[in-house]
Amino acid sequence: MTVRDQLVAKWAEAAHAGPADREWRAVALSMPATVRFFAGIREPDGRIALLIEAPLGAAPATPLRMVAEGVSLTDQRDQSQGLVRVAIALEREPLRDVFEVLAADLVEVVRQAATPAQAIAIGVSRLEAWQAFLRSGRRGLSREEQIGLLGELTVLELLADEIGHEAAVEAWCGPLDGIHDFSKSGIGIEVKAAAGGGNLVRISRLDQLDRRGLSSLLLARPRFQEAPGGRTMSTAAADIREAIDRSAPGARRHFDDRLLRAGLLERDPRAPSGFSFVLQQFRCFEVREDFPRMTGLSVPPEIVDASYSLDERRLGGFLITPDMLSRSIKMMGRVS
Repeated sequence: MTVRDQLVAKWAEAAHAGPADREWRAVALSMPATVRFFAGIREPDGRIALLIEAPLGAAPATPLRMVAEGVSLTDQRDQSQGLVRVAIALEREPLRDVFEVLAADLVEVVRQAATPAQAIAIGVSRLEAWQAFLRSGRRGLSREEQIGLLGELTVLELLADEIGHEAAVEAWCGPLDGIHDFSKSGIGIEVKAAAGGGNLVRISRLDQLDRRGLSSLLLARPRFQEAPGGRTMSTAAADIREAIDRSAPGARRHFDDRLLRAGLLERDPRAPSGFSFVLQQFRCFEVREDFPRMTGLSVPPEIVDASYSLDERRLGGFLITPDMLSRSIKMMGRVS
């Protein structure tokens, strides 16, 4: 029985127990972990929830409370029993299917924690990633978004080959609403992936090619060709997960959180896997002072936002060699 199946069964069991004189009707899950999991039904509105129970000493200093995108999180502290109970509840019934996946995912992630305090912290972080996913309203990435994410995963693998997976995942800032897709130790990389023909490089914000605060900014241009049997986002993510598990298992949770924030929701493996591509070309340009671009400093102050396109064919003077790219990436691996 999967975790999701067990949750659904336990929610049904709790619902059949009848009304209670306390806030939750809860049934424990059979799940080895440093905390206890319960499938709960909230009184009096009957909302389903995942409950995580831990020793009071594991509770964060500030009580937890958030409500966003149809999901709420609260914590309740029982001094007499020495327990903290974190409740993640479904507040909008139309999201039931998504919530079941969310709750099962939280259990899988939290159960890997080494201590109760770590379990609570990991659960909160993962829920924030889920809320970022729900906020975007995504139910699957478009072809263009898949190409963009595959481009970022390709660059992440390139970084990992030079500086290791832990540093590479730390540098991946795009899903965290960073200014640049990758940034570490004063080096930034903006990824603009393409598929098939076409030479336009779309710059969507004034700050994307802004070098302020950086010693160097690179514009990476992976170009893919759609092909049966090529690589999908899911296979690329699986390859990276396997490599992380071998070399830097502590980075796995951070990688998965970023994937979710980027809009990649792992689905039933029987579902269509999306578009598949092969890497056709990889070019990288150095964004020097004379690089053609628009930034907040180069436009009138009345212009606060803008998007524009560059002609890749006219950027040859800024193209860098693989050795130069390798040196820049190695600099990203320096300890700050």
